[in-house]
Amino acid sequence: MAIAKLTGLAALLFASQLPAHTLTVVPSHYVQSKTGSFVSVDVSASNMTFQADKGIGLDAFYVWLPDGSKVKPAAVYQGKRKSQAEVELATDGTYRLELGNGSRYFTSYELKGERKRLMANKKERAAKLPQGAEKVVTTQGNSRALAFVTVNKPSEAVLKLQNKGLEFQFDRHPADIVAGEEVTVTLLMNGKPAAGVELDLSREGELYRNEPERKHHKTDSSGKFVFSAPVAGRYLLEASYQADIASELADKVREGFTLSFEAALP
Repeated sequence: MAIAKLTGLAALLFASQLPAHTLTVVPSHYVQSKTGSFVSVDVSASNMTFQADKGIGLDAFYVWLPDGSKVKPAAVYQGKRKSQAEVELATDGTYRLELGNGSRYFTSYELKGERKRLMANKKERAAKLPQGAEKVVTTQGNSRALAFVTVNKPSEAVLKLQNKGLEFQFDRHPADIVAGEEVTVTLLMNGKPAAGVELDLSREGELYRNEPERKHHKTDSSGKFVFSAPVAGRYLLEASYQADIASELADKVREGFTLSFEAALP
């Protein structure tokens, strides 16, 4: 039986480095009205929504142009607290900004009652596991951090589903999310509705509130959930899916994403 639960995306991308952090991609603007302009994109691993804690390497950061083609950003910089990318908006339409790192495998085990972990798939783990290792489980992790930027008029090419891994589909274009309006989201795993997936919706400014005001959601049997942004501003949606698999490389799979977006004034 599949198990779906929330987890920090960075725990999936950088399991050995940042187990308690969440990775985010946050552009300076989500909507622009002028072609030929740029957006500055902050990429960070953090414990609190949009509060930069650690810069991340951007070798796996790409920009999908409105025509669906993929390019590298105009410039990148990795800092101690956050990394940045400069993205040129040369044409009208919607751009996809994404940091992903493909599949990573890690094997967890117990040795003399202590839980440990090493980076290896099922084929590699035999040569790396210490003698006496018990409760051995290998997990395949796939995860992404992303955002969308739209210039003048929304386009659909970069929103097209790939029917691979954990994906999401809004009932409207991301550029059309407005505070106070209900938005229906469908989560899919390998193109099929993902039921029972737990998600967190948080918004900027947690550092300045006594309560984080995070909203917890769970997809229904058709993979859907509904949310509304209470006020205008920047939001973060986090989700992760876990299930047992029959694979020569892993015993379990974890798929996750974070999506930053903006809710406009009504």
